[in-house]
Amino acid sequence: MKKRLLAALLLIIVNYPLSLVHCQTQSGYVRTVTRPDAPSQRLQGVVVRVQGDFNPVMTDESGAFQVLMPGFKNGTAFTLAGINKGGYELREPELIGRQLPFSSSVPMEIIMVSRRQLQKDKQRIEQAARENIERYYEEQLNALNEQLAQAKMTNGEYEAKLSELEQQYGNFEPLIDQMAERYARTDYASLSPADSLIQQAIEAGDLQLAQERILAKGDPDKREKKMLKIRRLAEAQRDELASDFYNLYAIHLSRFQNDSALSYIVRRAQLDTTNAQWQIDAGNAYDKIGRNYDQALVLYRRALRYALANEGPQALRTAQAHNNIAYALTCLKRYDEALPEQRIALSSYQRIYGETHELTAARMANMGAIHYYSGKTDSAEIYFNKAEAIYTDIERISPEKKDIPKLHAQLLNNQAAIDFYHDKLQSAYDRLKKALSILPPDEAENDKVVYLKSLGAICYYMNRLDEARSVWQQAYDISLRIYGKGHPFTVELAGYLE
Repeated sequence: MKKRLLAALLLIIVNYPLSLVHCQTQSGYVRTVTRPDAPSQRLQGVVVRVQGDFNPVMTDESGAFQVLMPGFKNGTAFTLAGINKGGYELREPELIGRQLPFSSSVPMEIIMVSRRQLQKDKQRIEQAARENIERYYEEQLNALNEQLAQAKMTNGEYEAKLSELEQQYGNFEPLIDQMAERYARTDYASLSPADSLIQQAIEAGDLQLAQERILAKGDPDKREKKMLKIRRLAEAQRDELASDFYNLYAIHLSRFQNDSALSYIVRRAQLDTTNAQWQIDAGNAYDKIGRNYDQALVLYRRALRYALANEGPQALRTAQAHNNIAYALTCLKRYDEALPEQRIALSSYQRIYGETHELTAARMANMGAIHYYSGKTDSAEIYFNKAEAIYTDIERISPEKKDIPKLHAQLLNNQAAIDFYHDKLQSAYDRLKKALSILPPDEAENDKVVYLKSLGAICYYMNRLDEARSVWQQAYDISLRIYGKGHPFTVELAGYLE
C-alpha cells in the first residue's frame, strides 16, 4: 500500500516481466580490415571487455563472441573497456570508451588491423607520397631555375618563389604520416568499386590515374551543385512531410486511434534522426501512448546525442533529453541510472530558468520521486519540500498561472506518500485534502481519481471506514466515467468497495 500511494504522475511506474537471459546478451564478431591484397578474416582468440562488472569473453573460431549483460535493455548505453589480441589493434581506437547501444538482436561488428600489415601499408603509402612530393618539388624547382636563367624573374622574385616552394614542401611533410595512417586503416569492404580503384591508385602513388578516375564520375563542381540542389529539395520535401506526419499524429490522437498516432510521430522522427526535438516527441509518444519505455529510451538517448553535438551541453534541449532519459529509466525501475541523468537535468534547469521557476520545481519533484523509489525517503522529502516552496510562492505572486495548482497538487500527493511512510497519517490526510481543493474544478479528473484513491487509503488506516468508502466511491464514479468499467483502475476501486 505504501508504494501504491505514491502515484507520482510525473514518474508513473509500470511493472514489466523480467527479460529472459538470452535477451540480455550482446553478441558480436571481430574481423580484420579488407585490403586489396588481404581479404578480411574472422579473428579467433580476441579478448572483449565491457566496462563494468562483466566477465571478459574470447572470440571463438568464427570470430564470434557473446557478453552476458543482465539487466540491460535494448538501447541501454554501454562502453567497451578493451579489445585485445596479440599483434592486432582496433581499426578505430576511439571505439574504446565510446557509448554504444545495447542490442539483443543486432550483433556488434568490431574491425581490427594487423600491426604488421598496418606498418607495411603505411610505409608503402608514405614512400609513394614522398616520391610524388619530391618529384613535384624538383619539377617546380627546375621551372624556377629556368625562369631565372632566362631572366624572366629577378633574383628577389626567385628567392621569394623558392621560399614559398620550400614552405609548401615543409607544410606537406607532417601530413604524410596522417594521410598514410588514414589510407592504411581503410576497410575496403566499405568502399564502392569505383572508390576502391581510386584509393588503390592513390596508395600506389599514381595520382594522375586517381584524378582521372575521380573526374570520370563527372565534374566535381557540377556534382556538388547538383547534390546541394537535390538536398535542398529533399529537405523541403522532408519538412513538409514531417509537418503532415505531425498533423496526422494529432488527428489520430484526438480520435483515440493511438496505434496510428504513434506510427506517424515515429515515422516523423525517422525522417531525420539528427533532429533532437523530433526524437523527443516520438519518445514522449512511446512512453505516454504505448508505455514502451525501452523504445522511448532509445529515442531519448539519440536526442541527447544530437542535442549535445548540435547545441551543446548548456542547451535547453540537452537538459530536456537528460530529464526524459531519467523519466524512462525510472519507469523501468533503473533508479541508479536515472539519478545522475535527473541531477544533470535539474542543474541545467536551475541555470537556465533560475532556482524559483516552476520547471525547476518540476525537476526537483522528479529528483524526489527517484529518491523515494530508491528507498531514500529523507532526501526525497527534502526535494519535495523545496519544490512545494517554489509552487507556493508562484501561486502567491502569479495567481494567473493556471497550471501551477495542478503541479502543486501532484507534489502534495507525493508528500503525502512520504508522510504515510513515516506513519504521519494526519499530515498525509491534510495534504491530500489540500491537493483536491486546489485542483481546478472539472479539470484534471485523472489526477483527482488518484488523489481520492490515496485519500481513501489514508482514511482506512485512520480507521475512518465510512469516510474511506465515501471517498473511494467518488473515485470509482470518476474512473468509471473517464476510463470505463474494465480499466484496471476502475476494477481496483470496485474491489475496495466490496
